[in-house]
Amino acid sequence: MNPSGKKKVRVKKTVCAVTATAMLCLAQPVWGDNSVPGSGVAVSETVTSVDSSGQAGSESVTDNEIPKGAKISSKQAEDIVKKAFPELKNVKVSNVQFLENDGMRSSALAWDLQLVLTKGNSTSGFNAQVNAVTGELINIYLPNSLVKQDTDEPALTREAAKEKALKWISTHVSDVKASELKENEAYLGMQAALFSPPRFDFYFQTSVNGIESDVNSITITLDGQGNAIQYSRNQVSEEFPSSTPKLNEASIRKLFEDQFQVSLAYVPENLYNNAKGEYFLGYIPNDLSGYSMDANTGKFISFTGEESGLVSVEDGTIPSTEETFKPIAGPFAGGDAAARWVESQIKLPSGLKTESKTLGTRWNNKEVKTWNIRWGEHSISAMGGGEMVSAEVDAKTGQIYSYNRYRYDRTETAEVKNPISQQAAQELAFETVSKLVPNASEEWKLTSVDKMGKDTKTLNYQFSFQRYVGDIRVMGDSLNLTIEANGQIQGFSVNSEGVLSKLPTDVKPAITEEQARAQYLKEIDLKLKYGYYGGYLSANNEITKPFIKLIYYPTHKQQALGGMQVPLDAKSGEWRDIMPEMNRKDIPAVTDASGHSAEAALKELVKYRVLVPDKDGKVYPDRQITLGEWYQLVAASVSPSYEQVYGRSTMDPYAGLQPDHPYYQAIQVLIGQNWIPYDPDSPLQLDRKLTRDELASSLTRILNYEKLSKAFILPTDVQGISDADAVTNKGAALIALKLGLLPAVDGKFLPTREVTRAEAAEVLVRMSKLAGRSDSFLSSFYW
Repeated sequence: MNPSGKKKVRVKKTVCAVTATAMLCLAQPVWGDNSVPGSGVAVSETVTSVDSSGQAGSESVTDNEIPKGAKISSKQAEDIVKKAFPELKNVKVSNVQFLENDGMRSSALAWDLQLVLTKGNSTSGFNAQVNAVTGELINIYLPNSLVKQDTDEPALTREAAKEKALKWISTHVSDVKASELKENEAYLGMQAALFSPPRFDFYFQTSVNGIESDVNSITITLDGQGNAIQYSRNQVSEEFPSSTPKLNEASIRKLFEDQFQVSLAYVPENLYNNAKGEYFLGYIPNDLSGYSMDANTGKFISFTGEESGLVSVEDGTIPSTEETFKPIAGPFAGGDAAARWVESQIKLPSGLKTESKTLGTRWNNKEVKTWNIRWGEHSISAMGGGEMVSAEVDAKTGQIYSYNRYRYDRTETAEVKNPISQQAAQELAFETVSKLVPNASEEWKLTSVDKMGKDTKTLNYQFSFQRYVGDIRVMGDSLNLTIEANGQIQGFSVNSEGVLSKLPTDVKPAITEEQARAQYLKEIDLKLKYGYYGGYLSANNEITKPFIKLIYYPTHKQQALGGMQVPLDAKSGEWRDIMPEMNRKDIPAVTDASGHSAEAALKELVKYRVLVPDKDGKVYPDRQITLGEWYQLVAASVSPSYEQVYGRSTMDPYAGLQPDHPYYQAIQVLIGQNWIPYDPDSPLQLDRKLTRDELASSLTRILNYEKLSKAFILPTDVQGISDADAVTNKGAALIALKLGLLPAVDGKFLPTREVTRAEAAEVLVRMSKLAGRSDSFLSSFYW
């Protein structure tokens, strides 16, 4: 016992291992750059002072010891973190670990500091990592409790915030020139919302030898006043190949164009939100067109960075067979019956026993009940060896929607002496699809085969099928089947959302396939960059060695965030946008708000995609809105992409609204925020024009002042308003007036006057100023 009455508890040799999941996460920019424990042994020197009551004391756990290989101590690492983030001055370090592998792509020696902020009985814990050799900050994310949200200072513009971000990087990152950083906006995720407390996310990439690169990135987030609240640096230790490609762009272009083909397809109106089931006839590229190409060989490469074995199939018609899918006579009596049925349709590896059977619904259709079944080996060891199989099967028809076999330890897997040939595997694929999928030979075609693996331990054939109506593909309806070298099925999944009766089968193309191909080639660029591959769990349960390759990648000029998902309308010959509206810059300029009293507010709503102008740039400021339209504006103020979030919703109908109703998604957002009463059985009068009286009531609900508003019921409570007697909810009117959200008009509240888009825009912009600054309105959430 020491003189203070506290004893020291020292914990040593904490082992940290990076998992395959963590490694896969590292491939995802921005959201995958968070701290991950290292893959080596991490020795932790933790000293915590504990008094007799068991409470942690204030003695520092960092010290001046420098471990072998490092150049800075844990105390220096703590000083570096607190210098970069002054608001951490009084935050205690509760634990410190020396990591022999920081878990990032650089695999650097690092200090991992665990910090704890205590306020009364609540605590917020977070980590910061510092490179133990260079002293450079690697990773930190401040908790919301440390982020100032009650400031009266005006928020910066994004341009000003970017300047501050680059200045911060210049100050705290020694080996990077801010002038060489390029902002990549494709990784920002959902667009900031009107109701978000101001914050700015930046994802910067450094060019290498003057060439765009997938690696060496910096992510930084600033609050509305330009204070850094998150920072992450991702580097690699792998060597970069020569920056001079053996094939120039012209040579690569010819190779790309020689294989490039397009085909007719029924294309969903929205790729990720097609609840209404609407399609149009369009042209889309072939499967290989989105692949990158090796800049030195001209070969197409797969996601692994190796030469792709993908081969397009010209005529993939499934031969007619006697054994076709036949639905079961009646619903399964239970999970055991469902499991036995799957076993009769697909041969499972020997030795597996049923472990679980769960009755649920399809992820995209709650009307379809399914059994989710899992099989496993009872001999699976604690170290993760053995096999497991999972499957989802329709409880009523017996159709198998998915089947996947997982092998956790392939180190003892024997070589397959007589591996199945590609032709035999293809014949087996046809037989399997015919047996498992309704109308297989009439509706499905094999479109490509990909041979994967370098030996018979890892060899497998991946067959891709697409759904067709005649010779026209149904985009999004796909089937994938993987067969291993021993002829066993490793994976099967089918997705067929298209309702054939809704497809525009009477539409004829106005342009030819060759014309469509020519239009595509005019819009496609091939860009040079360094691609980063490896670092994932391979089929034989090993982490593949990372490597960097010089590649050309295709991108469509009409695709704001890169990629090839831009179909060409076969009837009009125009490009169609089917992607979610996330951080898009192609918003038409507003043409009908100039000189309007609400011009600034209308443009603010357009900026945050709460209002989207039509193709002529019109927002119709003086158009009166309905209650449903008001709910849509509020929902978009919370999340500009709310329609995509709830686009595939399988929730129950609400207030008489089915999921495909135009107001359904907005209602779900407001229910989640408790901004409308939860009464699923009472129909909502969403098509009724919204009055100022009703608007005031809605505002008090959103502000969480509804109960307070009930305390003011007299006309005299609404002072200075000559028509207070006509106001139904006087407390709501009082609050809206006092907060300046709904000002009086010539001394009147005008409760029955219908609200226009312009007036709603002004109200929403005023509301947005309260986000993060009100005690009750979005005071602790980021969107």
